[in-house]
Amino acid sequence: MHTLRNGWGILLIMVGVLSACATTQSLQQVAQMNQDEASRLERAGHLRDALERWKIIMTIDPQYPGASQKKTEIEAKIKEQSPRHVAAGKELLQRREKQGAQRELLAALRLDPMNREALELLYQSEQQLGEQTAFARPLRKGGIEPKSVDAKPSPAEEAEEEETGEEVSFAEAAEVFRRGDYLAAIDAFSRVLAQQPGLREAVEYQKLAYYNQGVAYVGKGNYAEAMKMFERLRRIQPDFKRLGHYMQVVREKLADQHYLAGIRHYKEQRLREAIEEWNQALALNPRLESAKRHQEQARKLLKRLEEIK
Repeated sequence: MHTLRNGWGILLIMVGVLSACATTQSLQQVAQMNQDEASRLERAGHLRDALERWKIIMTIDPQYPGASQKKTEIEAKIKEQSPRHVAAGKELLQRREKQGAQRELLAALRLDPMNREALELLYQSEQQLGEQTAFARPLRKGGIEPKSVDAKPSPAEEAEEEETGEEVSFAEAAEVFRRGDYLAAIDAFSRVLAQQPGLREAVEYQKLAYYNQGVAYVGKGNYAEAMKMFERLRRIQPDFKRLGHYMQVVREKLADQHYLAGIRHYKEQRLREAIEEWNQALALNPRLESAKRHQEQARKLLKRLEEIK
């Protein structure tokens, strides 16, 4: 019996060694595939996507030859090219060449999703908001409107606001939006709409707040929160401009995160956790062939280990 136990122990060690070798070889192949794709994307001018590929490579292997230098080079190109597109878009807007301006602004946003100036100019080009008719119409409970935006509320009104803490005027909510505090703007416009349901301008601002906040989360790499914002916007307007594009980007980014988490588990020989991460990756992006291959490999290895036990 002692000899048998020793035999099983040796076999388990051999399987572990083979697994480690297979993992190292597999990760090298993944890194090479991402390098090839990064080079293709850079040649095609898709610098942001190329940069993401290099980040994946450095996650797999922080010492990968040339990865750090290449990442720095692409980041410098993005920093140089994005403002040029914004300037070109601004000039075209001044000449009222809407389509050309939008092409330049969208090019800037593809390079830098956090470029707030490009976002604001893009919205201007669409003229989505009826600000001239609505911005100066603060709303109160019961639909009562003050005479002007600058008019001070009466002491009774001030006391009522302090007591409830719930009333927000359209102008106040719009000002929150203009400051770029989009999460607060979402809440503010929800309160406005509670006071006057269906107010078109408030709905439009709220949709833009969801969109802006989602794009901001994308720029920070917080894809889970970005998806929440985009899902809420989709429930209001499924065909909102470029929403489908950003949701697809976020799904792919989340899939990549689960894929890399699976690789980390696989390297640590936590096969069940790796398989579950790759399941989630494929649910988000069924075309992620590398996740399919690794998942199959992990399942086969797990089956061999369970047979030994």
